[in-house]
Amino acid sequence: MADILSPELAALIDKHALVGINYFDINGDALQQRRLAGTVVRVTANDGITLRQTNEEEFTLPSSMAPWFLAPAGNYKTSDGESVSNPDYLVTWTVHRCQDTNKPEGEHQWWEWVANTTPPSVG
Repeated sequence: MADILSPELAALIDKHALVGINYFDINGDALQQRRLAGTVVRVTANDGITLRQTNEEEFTLPSSMAPWFLAPAGNYKTSDGESVSNPDYLVTWTVHRCQDTNKPEGEHQWWEWVANTTPPSVG
């Protein structure tokens, strides 16, 4: 069965986004902050929104439009120091680890993605 997309999700193809992700452990302590940028190359309701970064790596986000906000014009930086000029969108997620980390290498860990629905502040 074909993946039916909302017009809003379908309109993300070829758009450029700066994505901020804050990771927290099972106790709520901050683990990492990450900023990445990419162009949306695929969108499916089931598999998510896939961005291709300038290094050709792909990164997939959940398929919710809730944390996607039009970006104010400006210059931004990724965690790697890459300069991003005038992205179409700013997107922020909070990711919480849901299981203890005492798992053998290679075993699956569970994470809960929470959309940040408050527009990000810039400046």
